[in-house]
Parts: sequence; C-alpha cells; structure tokens
Amino acid sequence: MEIFRALPKELVEEEILTQVPVKYLNGLRSTCKQWNRLFTGDRRFARKHSDKAAKQFLVLMLTRFFRIRPTIVDLDGNVPTFEVKTELNLVDPHSEHPGAQFDVGAVFHCDGLLLCTSVDESRFVVWNPLTGETRWFQPTYRPPRGRIFALGYGMKKSYKILSYYLDKKDVEIYEFSSDSWRVVGDAMPRGFTLGCCGLSVSLQGSTYLFAHDETKTDTFVSMVKFDYSSEKCVPLPLPYQLPNRRCEVTSLSVVKDEKLSLLLQRDVASKTEIWLSNTIGETTKAVSWSKVLTLDLSPDLQVFDEGSFVFDEERKVVLISEKWRDYGDGDFGDGGFGDETPSKDMIYIVGEDNVVTQVDFGLEEVNGCQAVILDYVPSLVPIERPGGKRQRADL
Repeated sequence: MEIFRALPKELVEEEILTQVPVKYLNGLRSTCKQWNRLFTGDRRFARKHSDKAAKQFLVLMLTRFFRIRPTIVDLDGNVPTFEVKTELNLVDPHSEHPGAQFDVGAVFHCDGLLLCTSVDESRFVVWNPLTGETRWFQPTYRPPRGRIFALGYGMKKSYKILSYYLDKKDVEIYEFSSDSWRVVGDAMPRGFTLGCCGLSVSLQGSTYLFAHDETKTDTFVSMVKFDYSSEKCVPLPLPYQLPNRRCEVTSLSVVKDEKLSLLLQRDVASKTEIWLSNTIGETTKAVSWSKVLTLDLSPDLQVFDEGSFVFDEERKVVLISEKWRDYGDGDFGDGGFGDETPSKDMIYIVGEDNVVTQVDFGLEEVNGCQAVILDYVPSLVPIERPGGKRQRADL
C-alpha cells in the first residue's frame, strides 16, 4: 500500500487498478475506504475495468433447491469433472426468518448482474454477487404464473427489465432510472409471439430468445433479439428453419461474452448439433452461424428443450444440464413431464469424440425448479438507482 501512496492517484486508479483481475480487486476492498468506494460505487471505474482487465469466466448452477452455486469444471484431465461448490449468499430481507436465503426460481445473467426471480414470480432482485449489492422489485399486477423476466441495457448503459408471457405479443419494460413500469404494445414483428422454448440469454446488453413465427403456412421456431434502445424485437436467422414440434431441442448459450452458441436437435432420432455465431459487437449488423459439433448422443440422454448448456469453444466441449427421469419399464405416461416421475439432475459432458461423462446429482422424489447452468462474468458494475443514482457499499 505504501508503494501506491507514493504514486499519483490518477496512475493508480486509471492505469494500474483497472487492469487487476476482478477476483483480486474484491479482496482489496478492505485496504482503505477510498478503494472500497472505488470498487463498489464508481460506475466510471467499473466500465474502465471491464474494458481493460482480463475477464474471469465462471459456470454457475441454479439447483432444483432454488440456490445459486458456483462450480468447478475440469476439462483437462483424463475424465472431465464437474463439482458444485457452496451456495452463494443471497439473504431474503422480506423473510419472516432473519438470515433466510432467497428461493430463486429463475436466474438471468447480464453484465455481471444476476436477475433472480422468486419461485412464485411475485418479486425479483437484481444482484451483483461480487460486491453483494442488491435492488429488490415487485412486478406490476398480472396473472401469477408464466411470467418471464430478462435484464438488459440501452444507450449509455441505462438498465431496463423486460417482462413477457409465453405466446404473447405485448411486453412490459421497467426502467431503473425512472423506477416505473410501462407496456410496450408494438415490440414484436407482425406474426411473432415470444418465448416458445428454451432459455433467453444476454449479449452486449441485448436479450436473445426464441419466438413463434406464424407468418408462414406452418408455424416455425425463430430467434429474435430484443434491443433495449429501440425497445423492439428484431428477427434473426437460425441455421435452418425449425417446424414447431414438441420433440425438437433448441437452446441458447453465450460464449466468452462475445458469441452466441445454439444447441439444435430436430427430433429424438436426430444428432445433436452445436452451432456458433460470429462475434457480436456494437457494430455487428448481421448474425451468421457455423456448425462446430455434431454429437451422436444416445436417446437415453433425454435432452429436452428445457435443458441449458455451456460450450467451451477452445476445447470443443459442451456441458448440458438436464433432468433425468426414471420411466421404469418404458411407459412414458404423460410424456415424461408429470410431477410423479422420479427424476434427478444430470450434467452431460461431451466433446468431439462423442464420449459422454455423466455427473449425477442424486435421485429426488420431490421436484423443484429446473436445474440451470450458465456462464457468468464477474463485474464491479454498480446497480443503478432511481434518478441515475448508484448505491455505495461502505465498509
């Protein structure tokens, strides 16, 4: 610390600290109150640090027990391993039990922030796990189930929350700066409805998700990008047209905060394909796709479109999170989606050699939320407050 005190403040803050990896900066918060304020409340520093410092990529898992837990993934050994660590601390201030953890029913990642929705969808929180800062919300009154939330930002990094229902055209927008909700009635292209399958993801502030395209003779699955500046959805191409059938698998993921990854399976007998987009930035005008993996997976792997995945581009290895179900003697009953079927969370790790490593998280008779894995990039970004103010987390 004495060495830093001998250097000009601008040199320390603008050139040295902005290049220190984020995992080390958090440990420096206790060094002095000035650095604590810099790391937890200075949006300008957070943006410079995001531009200059090497990014850290972590895999998080939302377990069926409504908890978010970091993982350790080792793909370099003879047998790949996947280990779930201790859950992250997200205290529910509204619980009648002091210190109780918040039950997370769904999670969405954007720019180092996690949007965590309660199990009953009655409230949600935007949370920075690195700094511990939170901001709690209640949505406008609507039917209690089937509502989906996403987080993004428009010009000047002004954060907004997107709210929509499956197979509906209208959306709602919450603005952080004005602390208000409003309905956007013309967000979708004509003939499109949102959210037919798969999980939505965030890249460069925009939300990417699937939609129904009913402009053709048959209904097709399409992909759209919700732009938070224009507050409109823009149709994007998929590698090929996908008729809307239940047995299809379509899922999205983000690779290194630069590209989209797409998991496709036309039907239960088809091979599983992993497609990668071009690098997407502020000036990217078009999205193009290239196939990077074709996996000949056994039907026993039971990959459905509720599953999530993470793709390692360098090693060409995909991690797929799925819910394995015990169908007994082969009677699928209601199609395998009933609450009475015993199930367990499973991670499948598979690469170019088609060798599958399965990580079993144990048989559970009681169903919770769908286990989800996602790439997370820690960030110092402060959470915007009404009027553009940012909260400082002092020691």
